[in-house]
Amino acid sequence: MKLKLISSLMFSIALSSMAFAETPSLPTAQSSSSNTMSVFDSKIYEGLFGTKEMREIYNDQRLISYWLKFEAALANAQAKHGLIPEEAAQEISKACVLDNVDIQKLTEATRKVGRPVDGLVKQLRALNPTVKAYIHLGSTTQDVMDTATVLQMMDAIDVIEKQLTKLILRLADLSEKYKSTPMVSRTNGQDAIPTTFGMLTASYMAELNRNLSRMREAKERSRVGQLGSAVGTLSSLGPKALEIQKSALKNLGLKVPDMSWNASRDNYAEVVQVLALINGTLGRVATDINLWSRTADNSVNEGEGGASSTMPQKRNPRASEFLGGLAAMSRIRASGALEMLNQSETRQGAPWISEWSTIPEMFMTTSTALDRANRLFDKIIVKPEVMKARFNDSKQFVMAEAVQQSLASKVGLGQAHSLVVQAIKKAPKDTDFRTVLVNDPEIKKYMNEKEIEHALEPTNYLGQASELVNRAVRIARSNTLK
Repeated sequence: MKLKLISSLMFSIALSSMAFAETPSLPTAQSSSSNTMSVFDSKIYEGLFGTKEMREIYNDQRLISYWLKFEAALANAQAKHGLIPEEAAQEISKACVLDNVDIQKLTEATRKVGRPVDGLVKQLRALNPTVKAYIHLGSTTQDVMDTATVLQMMDAIDVIEKQLTKLILRLADLSEKYKSTPMVSRTNGQDAIPTTFGMLTASYMAELNRNLSRMREAKERSRVGQLGSAVGTLSSLGPKALEIQKSALKNLGLKVPDMSWNASRDNYAEVVQVLALINGTLGRVATDINLWSRTADNSVNEGEGGASSTMPQKRNPRASEFLGGLAAMSRIRASGALEMLNQSETRQGAPWISEWSTIPEMFMTTSTALDRANRLFDKIIVKPEVMKARFNDSKQFVMAEAVQQSLASKVGLGQAHSLVVQAIKKAPKDTDFRTVLVNDPEIKKYMNEKEIEHALEPTNYLGQASELVNRAVRIARSNTLK
């Protein structure tokens, strides 16, 4: 059976309360083996909206395996504390294997009930009388599904952390390499003063490094299972309920929650929001690379551009384009994370159902974006000579602050500012900045031609760029080792 991110099981759940009129079948391409609902499960778009590692976590078989793990862990904990016989726990553990689950039957049962656990448990109970008597004792559907979601998220976060760490270290290398490479900085889209390419890549690195820390913190907070019986009170697990809860969750590598969290979805929402922050950073990267790769700038290019179907000369910045698109997709799902919090009393099904789509799709989107970003920076083409040439686009007026600061050391900032402004106003239109300065008698009272040339050289006005990059790289590399 084909694995899909938006699984047939969960899709059946979402549609269980809806009736659809039959519609005529549309012709399909011979190569199409199944219907697809989105870019995440499309064979055509598979390589653009998903990674192998994340697809191995978010698919039907893996999801069922998490549910089975929960049932086995619960039974073993119950046996340990005397609630069920040891033989029963052994039989349940043997039963909780994927080969014992008929996915087609489970899909049909899920569609009828609106939840998959009842159909799953009924199939397992049919295996033998001992399993029938004891499996799922004292638990409820939400315990199984929420704990499985946590286990799934833990595995997915491991993938994200590896991808994020790789990208941070790649940016650290680039930042060190180009920490003294001057380029025009722009504020509000306008030329400002010199910066370095390494400064800009280090700002991406530092932001992603903070997101790595946030991801780790969110992972630790969300590494708690759900086991509270019907409404979180543990009422059906007897006097040793707390011990059973602790043992069952320990069997799964999870912590005991500070409180039953049936209606508390903040941990899930936090993880999704941190993923959104990662995509937000990558969206900024995408915008910058796209701007720098324009024909008018051309200081940075992607190593693997996309061809145009009609314009032979074009090499489109496809990685940047997709990073921007994925960032937009993540913003939609980030808003969906807040919908998870729209609970009431002990439990409300509607916002819970939204999680089954939002969480997997956000992990798939983020993993895809990180994979694309890593490939982008592995092959990026940086052109220092073109960056230097861009200073001439403004006829060197981008160096006005540097000249002003040089004057300020002699006459004070206020007068220095006025001198530069007046020199520019008095000069003929379209005069380059160097000519403005060397021909202005007031400027020449305080700066000779050699001092003017020094002030107009971008490499002489980079401030502490190199040291700032060194510090940021040091911090980032240290954090990736934790």
